[in-house]
Amino acid sequence: MKRISLYFLVLISLASCGTSSHEHAENIHMRNTMATVYMQQAPEYVALVQQAYNQAKVVLDEKMILATRPVAIVTDIDETVLNNSPYEAKQILENFSYPDHWDEWINKEEAQPIPGSLAFLQHADSLGVAIFYISNRKVHLLNATINNLKKFGYPQADSSHIYLRTTTNSKEDRRNKVLGQGYEIALFLGDNLDDMAAQFETGDVESRANAVKENLNNFGSKYIVLPNPSYGKWAQNRGFYNPKLNQDSLASEYLNGF
Repeated sequence: MKRISLYFLVLISLASCGTSSHEHAENIHMRNTMATVYMQQAPEYVALVQQAYNQAKVVLDEKMILATRPVAIVTDIDETVLNNSPYEAKQILENFSYPDHWDEWINKEEAQPIPGSLAFLQHADSLGVAIFYISNRKVHLLNATINNLKKFGYPQADSSHIYLRTTTNSKEDRRNKVLGQGYEIALFLGDNLDDMAAQFETGDVESRANAVKENLNNFGSKYIVLPNPSYGKWAQNRGFYNPKLNQDSLASEYLNGF
């Protein structure tokens, strides 16, 4: 998952042209409040992520029966395994944007498990599955990331199974590193399509949409996508990270009314 500042389409009319960076941040955080409350308070959010991991378990168990090579899982970390909504909430409450205070948050090692993730990965570990955590956290955060995962008992949380970002946001080389070790990757898990495969990593909105259409049968069987309404490439691709753009115009372009 690519960490970037927060945007959401709720209360979009609050944005205006030519705002200062401070005003822009306020408008962004106002719109993102509903998304963050949803992730922290909505039973539907818990149901959705648990549903994703329930499906992942069913698929993994089936694939283990048919596997002819060592099996691996590739999973993202943020908003897939660990919940960073307290960081999103702090941005709203104190009016700042990523990457401010991000390292401080990670180094606290207090991100809680996403519901269902720990039980699923422990189950995978019990089956002898190799687990690779591929995240776009920067590599200097490796020790804090390992400590946070180990605190809750996540299996295989060590430097040989956690691949963080070095020079590029693309995860393709890191996925290929797993394949190069002779593994059959049974599942890819993440909250961003970029967590799944290179064909989703294009910045073009239409190309990503077409890639989804081409992979409809892979969702739920190869790719397990978790909900994240707070941030992601879906917002970046539509210009909501650019304070110079007219947010009202973006709303007119992307919201469909009747």
